[in-house]
Amino acid sequence: MDTNTAEREKLALIKANAFTYLRSDWYDRLVAAFGGAAGVLERSPQELAREGGFSAETAASFLAEASALDAEAELEKSAAAGVSIITRGEPGYPEGLSDLYDAPLALYVKGCAISGAPKLGMVGTRQVSPYGARTATALGRELSSKGLLIVSGLARGVDTLCHEAALYSKAPTWAVVGTGLGKCYPPENRGLADRIVAGGGAIISEFPFDKGPMAFHFPRRNRIIAALSFATLVIEGDIKSGALITAKQALELGRDVMAVPGPIDSPRSAGPNRLIKDGAAPILSADDVLAAVPLSMSFGLRPSAGGEKKSAASAPIFGGDAGEALSALGSEEATLDMLTDRLGWSVQRAAAALFELEAAGAVACANGVYAKRI
Repeated sequence: MDTNTAEREKLALIKANAFTYLRSDWYDRLVAAFGGAAGVLERSPQELAREGGFSAETAASFLAEASALDAEAELEKSAAAGVSIITRGEPGYPEGLSDLYDAPLALYVKGCAISGAPKLGMVGTRQVSPYGARTATALGRELSSKGLLIVSGLARGVDTLCHEAALYSKAPTWAVVGTGLGKCYPPENRGLADRIVAGGGAIISEFPFDKGPMAFHFPRRNRIIAALSFATLVIEGDIKSGALITAKQALELGRDVMAVPGPIDSPRSAGPNRLIKDGAAPILSADDVLAAVPLSMSFGLRPSAGGEKKSAASAPIFGGDAGEALSALGSEEATLDMLTDRLGWSVQRAAAALFELEAAGAVACANGVYAKRI
């Protein structure tokens, strides 16, 4: 394919990718029928409907949305924001996505080039419990420090904690998002997205640059997390959680599914516990995940120290009120009132100590209940 043809095909793929309800499996039928991506956009709705096996109305909507996007302007706008657009078939398009029957026609990537490091999808509920926060943080830190690249969705809760854990370990992490890269959802994670890029990671989307969040974007986003990763690890989520959608998609792709067990009376652990009951690997430590890394991907991983607990020197040391509050918290969960009773302090003094610990990432608070994260 000569340079002009390749550029024309890339522009056509970017335009086709803009269709809200795109299915690349039926789009491939059109490409085969009309000799290329550019050829598809030159046909009538009736011709597309006949070859694609869908209605003329759908074909007309597809052509209208594709034609409305100025692909050259999209490339320029993306480049100005430090975003690369990689179309399917180009160098740098992730190999794992070829396993999807509905692979994205285009990926928008801000940050590092696509890496060959073994990738682990880590997903879970937005309404994370203190137990889930501790677990996501501890596993994310250790696994990323051992050389795994954590892939998640930049959502509130477990996703955010897993990205933060990788950054804490000075390791790259990838966020696959449900908006175009000109937007950020949730908006409070814009700073986190910037730190992911600055830390050698990447923000990835299949949606046009200025596309805002829509409900159906997120299940679609989840299939990319599953396809990029050798396994998907679920940390909390109810039975209908989006995390379980990701696990289902991983299974359909022949990937491993792992889950962190939780209390049987906790709705947040109902999803992982069901996955384990149905055959997912129960994860009790980082070693359980590392043992499942395929041999072909394990070169360069840093082995775990025989499953031994980290020494106290590896964790931050707090003095003064913060240190006393952390000791009083112990391995249990506690409210502010419970800690003031244990310590015999004023509410203001205890709250100040807990704020210091929370800001340092040593404790997490969910619904007024504090628990250690380290």
